[in-house]
Amino acid sequence: MAAVTCLQKILFGPPGCGKSFRVRKIAEEELSITVPGPHLIETTFHPEYGYGDFLAKLLPQTSKYQQKYLLSAAGPIPATTIQEEVERSSIEYNIHTGPLLKALALAYADPSQNVLLVIDEINRGNCAQIFGDIFQLLDRNDSGRSEYGVELCQLFHGALQNELKRLGAPASACPAQKLYLPPNLSLIGTMNTSDESVYYMDSAFKRRWDFAFMPWSGQPGGAWHERQRTLPVEGCGADWIELLTRLNDYIAGSFRGRNIDDKQIGLWFVKVPVSAEEKLEQPLQTLKTQLVPLVGKASHSDWVKLFPNAENYGYGNLQTMSARTDFEAFGIGWPDDVNPYQPELLADTLIEHIDSFLKSPRPGITLETIRNKLMFFLWDNVFARDRSPLFALLRLGGMAGEDPRTFGEFATPVHAAMLLAGLLKPAETASA
Repeated sequence: MAAVTCLQKILFGPPGCGKSFRVRKIAEEELSITVPGPHLIETTFHPEYGYGDFLAKLLPQTSKYQQKYLLSAAGPIPATTIQEEVERSSIEYNIHTGPLLKALALAYADPSQNVLLVIDEINRGNCAQIFGDIFQLLDRNDSGRSEYGVELCQLFHGALQNELKRLGAPASACPAQKLYLPPNLSLIGTMNTSDESVYYMDSAFKRRWDFAFMPWSGQPGGAWHERQRTLPVEGCGADWIELLTRLNDYIAGSFRGRNIDDKQIGLWFVKVPVSAEEKLEQPLQTLKTQLVPLVGKASHSDWVKLFPNAENYGYGNLQTMSARTDFEAFGIGWPDDVNPYQPELLADTLIEHIDSFLKSPRPGITLETIRNKLMFFLWDNVFARDRSPLFALLRLGGMAGEDPRTFGEFATPVHAAMLLAGLLKPAETASA
């Protein structure tokens, strides 16, 4: 069992910097919470989100009643059931428990188990309204327990009792009068600093959280991070990290205003789904390693350890083609150049085939994605107030004539190619 840990922080940074991914890593590595799992509760704030959504509220539900009549007739006419649905205007009110009380119930039910409540887009909701008097609970002592309690109304107490009952916890786990945040309940919020249509957070609210800035390059480490960095970008001969570094440097040097960090573009701003070939990469690398000791070997007893369905050809040698079923089970086709009469050559042939498969072109970031997502963000957000740096970049990439007047004129395939060309110009050429 992991030690009880109390976190209360907000991760902030430009869009696409990996905040959500970082939250899950914190849950797994610092809180020992399985992701996904029942001890990770997630919610998203938005302008219509309220106090009742966060804690609990009564929701109306209309009940429908059915009446059945059995009609029978003499003679050959069979009995017939006629069902008449009668709708009555009967409305019941049920308690809808919000994410905070759900997380609290989990924490109360097992004080030795860490629980994490994640609030995504925390600055898109009115925090003063949503937290209300619960705001007091954010003040915690050294043990992680709230310094001050909040009186529970009957509705919230009932919602909390219902959750505890659902979890199979005893009624004694529910506080009788006042509500406290226990040490095993952590809260993490995330926010994009570039969002302009958001609610203001006052200093009293902010000081109760630990703020952690996420750079646009994200948290380094791991194959997933390296894959994102090295995604090829269509039409420019560069990978994503090179293009993004140039772009963020250009934004920092040409943006006229404060809060340049807010205008940076994160590494995961553009995502490319993992292809079927990429999903096979790790299993095939493992298979390749297992094939190396079999190079030059023809003995069936050696091969059957790796390929259980392999057959004995005679004199103890491998029946070469019998290894096909087990090899194709890894998701890769059987090579055409296998020599069926020389099993000692099979390992070399399979290794070469795997290498060729792994070197096949990976999916990358298309020019269409650059136009529809990246160029729109540059036009609508980063340079919304002064688009002259965008036009200068296009001219650097070869644009002549008048500047684009609309986004439609700006985000053409030709201009997308010019934008990339302008960004990738050598530094001395760009400054000339």
